[in-house]
Amino acid sequence: MGDRLNILDLIFYSFNSLRQRKIRSWLTVLGIVVGITAIVVLIGLVQGLRAHFNEQISIFGARSIVVLPVNVQSGAMAGSSWLPSNGKLYMKDYERIKKIPDIESITPVITGRTTIGFKDKEITTSVLGIEPMFKETAGSMEINKGRFLQSNDQKSVVIGATIANDTFGEEVPLSSTLFISNRPYRVVGILNKSGSSFTNLDSGIFIQLDEAREIFADVLSDKEIQIIRLTVKEGSNITEIADQIEYEMLAAHRVTEDNKDFSVITSDFINQQLDQVTGILSIFLGGVASIALLVGGVGIANTMFMSVAERKREIGILKSIGAREEEILRLFLVESSIIGFAGGFFGLVLAYILSYLITFLSGVTVIIDPSIVIGAILFSATVGVISGVFPAKQAAELDPVEALTG
Repeated sequence: MGDRLNILDLIFYSFNSLRQRKIRSWLTVLGIVVGITAIVVLIGLVQGLRAHFNEQISIFGARSIVVLPVNVQSGAMAGSSWLPSNGKLYMKDYERIKKIPDIESITPVITGRTTIGFKDKEITTSVLGIEPMFKETAGSMEINKGRFLQSNDQKSVVIGATIANDTFGEEVPLSSTLFISNRPYRVVGILNKSGSSFTNLDSGIFIQLDEAREIFADVLSDKEIQIIRLTVKEGSNITEIADQIEYEMLAAHRVTEDNKDFSVITSDFINQQLDQVTGILSIFLGGVASIALLVGGVGIANTMFMSVAERKREIGILKSIGAREEEILRLFLVESSIIGFAGGFFGLVLAYILSYLITFLSGVTVIIDPSIVIGAILFSATVGVISGVFPAKQAAELDPVEALTG
């Protein structure tokens, strides 16, 4: 008997046994399906988000630096408040940073919300007051129609692709008039669609810096600005320049690293923050999915224990005709691994379907790496084997006489 129970015999025998208990077998497989689907989709979602933000970082620009009047890291240091500390930037900060060597281009920015009118429609949105140099610091900013702002422009505006095509329900053509805070501005340029979520150029409305200062005079302090954008020269060490900007700002604002009221943002800084967020997210989601898979493993073990209890007579017959303990052990291990493998396979199928739906409905791409596919199958089969060890051991150690009479 021992010589005849090769691996193919064991697989065929196990399939036949599972087929005789269809409902229980499928319910057990379902537990693994849920766990594998959860793991694959959640990991794929994190990888998709990571890829999306990497693309955004490339649009942001490897040589770009942005100085903001808010400490984006202070939430982690502020204990129970969890609120960033806000400060203010002024033209003197811009002038101080401007003197740092290896800066290729630098510009101040003012931003605020106000009314924008086109024909008989009116919205409230953000407007950016900039200098013409802004284009050199924005990385992905490209003109589709017309031109960018020039230093001698008055009452001129450049708009993003979304403003030009979608916001007002009709096209805003070149040379048309937008009313910004009830002041007429002529559209001199329309930007290409960039897809950047960091600068949001597609929804941008850009006017001269001094004109924005007039519009927002009631909410701005004297010579206050809200953003400083700059790019460094090719080949320069952006980390060293960012550290120098940090030093100058600490001195100018008379604050320390612990209570600073500004942030110096680089692509490396964004990457570090993103790594922290996705790392925590991966651990949390992986824990949730692992619990689901653990429940599936317990389900396999329960099914196999029940199978052993129901098949005592069958085990006794097998032993009476010469089946060794090792063969009985392998028989039940193969059966439990088939359940795990089937759960992994159908879990992957469901994961691909859900990933397609998530990508289609939300626009967030779920990336399922081939290594995740292989890992999911092996992991699910391993869970099946581990879950079946104790039931299989129990079956293998049954006394044949007791099994036949029981």
